[in-house]
Amino acid sequence: MVPHIRPRDDPMQLEVFEAAMSGDDDMFFATALAWLQRDIDFDGLLWGTRTAGRTDAVLRVHGRPAAMAHEHGRIAASDPVTLRAMAAPDEVHALATGIVCAADAQALAFWHGYDTRQLMILAKPDHADEALGIIGVLRASDEPFPADQRRAMRRTAQAILLAQQLREAKATRMAAPPQPAPGAALTEREMAVAQAYADGRSVKEVARLMGVSVSTVQCHLARVYRKLDVHSKIALRKILGDRRARPRVA
Repeated sequence: MVPHIRPRDDPMQLEVFEAAMSGDDDMFFATALAWLQRDIDFDGLLWGTRTAGRTDAVLRVHGRPAAMAHEHGRIAASDPVTLRAMAAPDEVHALATGIVCAADAQALAFWHGYDTRQLMILAKPDHADEALGIIGVLRASDEPFPADQRRAMRRTAQAILLAQQLREAKATRMAAPPQPAPGAALTEREMAVAQAYADGRSVKEVARLMGVSVSTVQCHLARVYRKLDVHSKIALRKILGDRRARPRVA
């Protein structure tokens, strides 16, 4: 039985965000995988990013042959599993592949060919660049995922994909030429809080996703507003969006 841990008391949530912002790709993946495995019983994982308007995706595979990521590209445009997740993002879809793919022989052959009878999948939009982060946990057995594991999937996958988006935003900033910015530079933690808040989440939601207290988030936001000389969430979103959307000039 998996332990019952309230999100705000979960140390692994903070470990995932720290690995996303400070570790390499393997450390981030391993930390996120360990958190998923602690609360959910599964034997395979698909994790990656799909860009709006494109049928391919950058996927990482665990517990299945690496070729699964490439093979999925052949069915991605019509795959009922992925389309279900993309049509209702931020929701956990617990699916039996034999049912959801019954009318699509190619998709059914793909999932069953890679020993996937049951799966849970969640897609999370990144409003900055219209990409979708996707996490799917797979089972070779026909036993459905129970309700407590569906709840754990929603909490954990949401936080992991948010951490992934923040990690990618940081990589984009570091790769771009430096440019003057209003006020003092933000710390990595301040930037993570600012991005999550600017994406439309409440202070409580940011605190829950990052595994810190509401007062800590409020303190970070106060410093962010002061450093960037902004006075509203709309202004904050515009500054952060401009930083992520266009190259910076020296």
